[in-house]
Amino acid sequence: MAEVYINTNSPVRHKVFWQGEIVDADSNPTVKVYDITEDPKVSPAIPTSTIQTTLTSSKIETDVGNYQVALPLSLTQRQRRFKLLWEYTVGSSPVSYSTYVDIVVPYTNIYEAIDDLNFGVEPTDPNYKTYAEIQAAETYARKKIEDYTGQEFNLYDDVEVVYGIGTDILTVPYRIHEIHKLYANDILLVDNLATPPVNNWLHVPQISESNYAIRIDRTNLIDNTVYVANGMVAPTINELYVGEAFIRNYRYIIHGRWGWPEVPDRVQLACKELMKDYFAKDSIWRNKYVKSVQTFDWQFEYDSGTYSGTGNKYADDLLAEYIVDQMVVI
Repeated sequence: MAEVYINTNSPVRHKVFWQGEIVDADSNPTVKVYDITEDPKVSPAIPTSTIQTTLTSSKIETDVGNYQVALPLSLTQRQRRFKLLWEYTVGSSPVSYSTYVDIVVPYTNIYEAIDDLNFGVEPTDPNYKTYAEIQAAETYARKKIEDYTGQEFNLYDDVEVVYGIGTDILTVPYRIHEIHKLYANDILLVDNLATPPVNNWLHVPQISESNYAIRIDRTNLIDNTVYVANGMVAPTINELYVGEAFIRNYRYIIHGRWGWPEVPDRVQLACKELMKDYFAKDSIWRNKYVKSVQTFDWQFEYDSGTYSGTGNKYADDLLAEYIVDQMVVI
């Protein structure tokens, strides 16, 4: 799966293979771009049969059978997933090949990382790193961070299931940014994506100050007895509000936008630290679970912490407060 950073037009490459060999196509491949993002905010959802654009690839002159395209910036302004259908002929035989591209948020500014880590930008510099190498280091660091903390530091759409415990607070497993829809035992309570929004509760649930819970403002809460006292028929859905906000053992399904609108500073620092590890000369040993290495001139032995967390103590310290299962929800 290829990655392109948000708000950039880094090229996506494709190699032409024919009968087990890399060859040039008869002419530069055309590339049809399909948006296959699952985005509940797009209504109706974009069908995968709809072509966003058709591009003509360019040949990388130094490589046989190697072609590239750059997605328009208009398609990379938010996190999305695209299918690229490469179409070409080899020896007059038609070929179609699909690749996939994720538009992602890097966990640090790549150009700041180049300066902070003293990477060279000229091939003659002894510490020179290509853009592809730096991007690979950032991806490595980002995945390490996500594995260690148990969360992603970007915005993404997902569905989570949580069971009520009989309080005004419904704790969620990940940081929530927006509530799209909320169901209780498969009954629709809130639909913020509808026009106008649908609210079958007396009060709209709110995201807590910590962003790790949904809470109910009970300031003006009324229950069914108020309806009866005023000669009105209580709405059936209001039974979910009697006595307690989120009923114990009720199954609440939350469709929402989760994660972080901005990458926290400490996460960015940890990302740079782990990018530095990616290029460290001993990384090959650590990745092979080698505990001790010795030569005639030097010897080193890894602490057990090397094989837990991110493998970097400084990065682990920076990320400690973001580990999901250690969060204190308010």
